[in-house]
Amino acid sequence: MAGRKRTGRKNVTTVLYIDDSTVEREIVRQLLEAEGCEVMTTGDPQEGIGLASENVPDLILLDLHMPGMDGCGVVELMRKVPKLHKVPIVALSASIKEEEREEVYARFDGFLKKPIDVDAFPLEVKGYIRQGRGETAVDTVGNKGEDTGGGDIPADAVDALATLEKIRAIMSHDMRTPLTVMISYASTVGREKVGNLTPRQKEMLELVVEQGFKLDELISDLVRIARETLDGYGYE
Repeated sequence: MAGRKRTGRKNVTTVLYIDDSTVEREIVRQLLEAEGCEVMTTGDPQEGIGLASENVPDLILLDLHMPGMDGCGVVELMRKVPKLHKVPIVALSASIKEEEREEVYARFDGFLKKPIDVDAFPLEVKGYIRQGRGETAVDTVGNKGEDTGGGDIPADAVDALATLEKIRAIMSHDMRTPLTVMISYASTVGREKVGNLTPRQKEMLELVVEQGFKLDELISDLVRIARETLDGYGYE
């Protein structure tokens, strides 16, 4: 499956996410894009290495357990690419086997547990980018120290912006958290990870996942619009 490539926007934090689960990739993509990041995704480790080499990201997120090549093998290949030497690579997995723990922590720059915490995830991404690159000028996820030029906020707009920020926070976290759980669980059951299903049952669960992503896309658009409006006023 072809990966999503970067669009060429300037001064934007770029993240590459490699995971064989289409659902997991879509959740991470929409979550980070809502925060202003540019996200490349793929389910093919070899394609991921190519994407990273062609468009060097600020951070690479990598599923630890994928068919054909595990995360440690992918990291080993990536570290042989000179352009990727300074890019932090973070492992994602539901668990780490005891026998692989030492190798994982030796090869990766960090570890995030699945399912991701949608409240903490953008801040964790920001933290790993800062830590890996030694930067302190990343003010928000998605902006590398950009000056919004907002200036002083008119007094009559402060209350409205404060309300907009509350709405943005609710949409970004309180609404998205249960939706992400529903999508993830419906996908897991639909792939018969917890037992066999009839064709009709699988069809119904696929519809749940499809509609869940449509709703998440709407939430992402609203969060983005709210964030752009707040940034336009220089509201923090």
